[in-house]
Amino acid sequence: MLAQIAVEATRVVLILFIILGTIGNVLNLFIFTRPTLLKSPCTLYLLAASIDNILVIYTTLLTRLLANGFSIDIAITSNAVCKLRSYVGYVFFAVSPYFFVLACFDRYCSSSPSATYRSWSNKKVAKRLIIGAITLACILYFHMAIFFEIQSGESGLSCNCRPGIYEIFWRIFYLIVMCILPPFFMGLFCILTLMNMRRQSRRIRHSLATGNYHRTQMDRQLLRMLFIQVSTQLLCILPTAIINLLNLFTDIDSDLFNFFSQIFILTLYVSYSTSFYVFTMSSRLYQNELFKIISLKKYIKNRQEIMVIKRIMLHPNIH
Repeated sequence: MLAQIAVEATRVVLILFIILGTIGNVLNLFIFTRPTLLKSPCTLYLLAASIDNILVIYTTLLTRLLANGFSIDIAITSNAVCKLRSYVGYVFFAVSPYFFVLACFDRYCSSSPSATYRSWSNKKVAKRLIIGAITLACILYFHMAIFFEIQSGESGLSCNCRPGIYEIFWRIFYLIVMCILPPFFMGLFCILTLMNMRRQSRRIRHSLATGNYHRTQMDRQLLRMLFIQVSTQLLCILPTAIINLLNLFTDIDSDLFNFFSQIFILTLYVSYSTSFYVFTMSSRLYQNELFKIISLKKYIKNRQEIMVIKRIMLHPNIH
């Protein structure tokens, strides 16, 4: 009974996440490439996270939906597919939270009273750190391409980590790298940024006096967007972290525990699918850029209709 409920919940929730996540992240790409937002290096991290979220949706969420929701597991077709799907899927899955860590770091540097730290908040550094984060994830997760393989169990074949010492290592690795470090660094840089903001009242007044009002407002709006997105991620990671801790230190194997494990893993996917909606609700700047895109599309459509009408009026006999 619980297993069937978990399957139905997986189907409904993941289909919803895939649809909403695709629409939202594509809109993120349009909005973050607007000239107003693209001025800030923080936007590059959010843009990279949106691209990665789309990759996660179609490598991790879609394959999990097929496997857990419809019993179509492409990972068990061969060991090579199992290793490739696990490695590539987890690399994509891992880098998005660290892009938000880097975005928090950028806001910390941008708000720092130190000129040296503020100089680190620029597009050149952002591009290098994005490439560095992707490279580091590829290296850190490479062991999955070696030790993940098709396993046979009571429920049939599955693509999983090799049992024994590596399984213990994998659980500890996942808990630290995915569940502990990203929230810790996000929280740390957010706290440090807030401390900087309390010290920078003079800088803000100076910005207003020297005509940098719009830049200051944009920085504050980006910071607000980031804080709310980080809070969402912290809440979504917590249930999975608890389940992984229980798996690491206990040997619980019951229908109820397996049910909650499958349900709580779904919360981990929330931040990959909802960032657009979080940004829209939390930032007037983001809303304005979205309305500009919608208005531009309406303007282009109206212009095209006017041109068609003019052409018909000038050449009424041409069909």
